[in-house]
Amino acid sequence: MHDDSEDMAGPEYQPLESGEASPYRRARSDAIARLARREHSRRELYDYLKGRDYLKPASEMLAPESDDDGEATPELDVELLIDDVLERMAAEGLQSDTRFAASFLRTRVLRGQGPRRIQQELRQRGIDNETLNAVMREACDPTPDVFGHVDVVDFFELASETLARRFSSAGDGQKERARRERFLLQRGFDYEQLRYAMSAAWSDEGEE
Repeated sequence: MHDDSEDMAGPEYQPLESGEASPYRRARSDAIARLARREHSRRELYDYLKGRDYLKPASEMLAPESDDDGEATPELDVELLIDDVLERMAAEGLQSDTRFAASFLRTRVLRGQGPRRIQQELRQRGIDNETLNAVMREACDPTPDVFGHVDVVDFFELASETLARRFSSAGDGQKERARRERFLLQRGFDYEQLRYAMSAAWSDEGEE
């Protein structure tokens, strides 16, 4: 008689004598709960899972072996476990670096941040250049969607609007202008966007 349990060799199916969920299932459950709050990059989830208590030697893991210096080493490979969890979640569409990057970009645009700062923060969260560049291009693409809607990010106008919200005028003298320029650079706008904002931020007031 064929034993179906032999077909379920993955870590999520390994039974535990205690009746508790396996480390794989616990890691997957924690990752899904994290994603239920907001999108996360793969690196964010990896760092989060690696810090959880079930990744330490515990009763639910296999019996540890002793290395040469006598210290116990768990047979469960933590990094492989996490990689397996995240790899499968990405394949199932539960986690996506592209989706995270697009969501992150839109959130930061609403905060008035420029492209350089957004790109830097995405790289810090593990987003590779190919994904980052694709998301930035799509966000700035004026091509209408299938419904004819255009939802494009114009970082020149964003720089101008952000500057006008922070300062009521261009300021008098070089010192005041330098303050405004530093503000935009710290927000992550480049020099071309800075120059445009300095010339356009208060232009409507002069026409009134």
